[in-house]
Amino acid sequence: MMTLLKYDFRRNWNTLLAGLVILMIIQVGQTILMSPVTGSLLGIMAYVGAGVAIFVKMIKTYTANIRSYNRRLIPVTSLSHVLSPIIFGILCGLGLMLLSFTHGYLYITMKLGMNLSSYLDMPNINITNIISILLFTGWIVLFMTIIIFFSISVAGTFRWKTGPWIGIVAFLILINLISWLENMIFAGKFTPNDMIQFTEGSAGISITASGNIWADGRWGSTVFEMALALLLVWAMVYLNNKKVEV
Repeated sequence: MMTLLKYDFRRNWNTLLAGLVILMIIQVGQTILMSPVTGSLLGIMAYVGAGVAIFVKMIKTYTANIRSYNRRLIPVTSLSHVLSPIIFGILCGLGLMLLSFTHGYLYITMKLGMNLSSYLDMPNINITNIISILLFTGWIVLFMTIIIFFSISVAGTFRWKTGPWIGIVAFLILINLISWLENMIFAGKFTPNDMIQFTEGSAGISITASGNIWADGRWGSTVFEMALALLLVWAMVYLNNKKVEV
C-alpha cells in the first residue's frame, strides 16, 4: 500500500506543487488588492476550485493505474490498487482543508481585525455539530468516489471506444438505483438545508444548525451506503483482476 501511495505522490508531485503555488498567489493577491467582500468570495472560490482539481486528479490517477502494466507487477494486493488513489485524495483534501482553515483564521483576525466568534454568529452550533457535518460531508464525497471508481472499472472492461460511454451509463444507473432504494427504504434523503443554513447580515454571517444530521433514521441510510460501498469495492477488485485489460 505505502509503495503505491508513494508512487502516486511522486508521479503527481509537480502538479500538486504547481497548484499550491497558484493557490497561494491568488490568496495573497486577493488579500492585498481586493476589498474584504470581493476578496473573501474569490478566496473561497479558489479553495473550492482546488478541491475539485484534487478530486479530478484522484479519479485520473485511478483510471491510469488500473490500466498500467507496471502497477500490476508490484507485489501488493489487488485491494491496494483501489485504496491507494482514495488515500491519496484524502491526504490531499485534508491538507487543503488545514490550509484553508489556517488562512481563514489569519484573514479574519489579521486582515479584518475581528474576533472569529464575532465574525461568525453561530447559534445552535458546537464543536460536535461541526465535526458531524465534516464527517458526513467527507462520507458523501468518499461514497461518490467509490461509485465513480466502479464505473471506471466497468468502462475498462470494454476495449472499444464505447467503453467510456458504458461507464457513464453505469454511473447514472447506479446513482438513480441507489437514490430509488433509499427513498423506498428510508423514506427519502434530506437536503443540505436540513444540515446547516447560512444567512448574511450586517454584522457578519449567521450560521444555524438545523439539528443532528444523524437523527431521524439517517444512520440506517448511511449504514446501507457503507455496505453497498464494500460490495462495490469487492466488484472493482474482481473487475480489475479478471476483466480490465492493460
